[in-house]
Amino acid sequence: DSKYISYRFGLFYGPFLIIWFLAAVLVGLTSRYTYKVIRSSVSDNKDKHMTYQFKLINYIVIFLICWVFAVINRVVNGLGYYPIALNILHSYLSISHGFYASVTFIYN
Repeated sequence: DSKYISYRFGLFYGPFLIIWFLAAVLVGLTSRYTYKVIRSSVSDNKDKHMTYQFKLINYIVIFLICWVFAVINRVVNGLGYYPIALNILHSYLSISHGFYASVTFIYN
């Protein structure tokens, strides 16, 4: 099992971390763009744009927060370490992702 650890990291965690990083960058770019649109005179319906920005940003931020500890935990576990705090965060946040996404949906 230990001889395949580099394949596991390269074939799963590599693309996953790239996707996670790109999602974070896209959140930042989208926030900046919608903020400019909302603050400019182009937007006639600022409340609608604010709601759109809030939904878009919060769904992605919730995803990133809920799954970052799971990925870190799996990487650390793959290296042979099993910290209890990271296991608890992984367990709690990964199963709570749907709950927090639904709270964001209801709040909007």
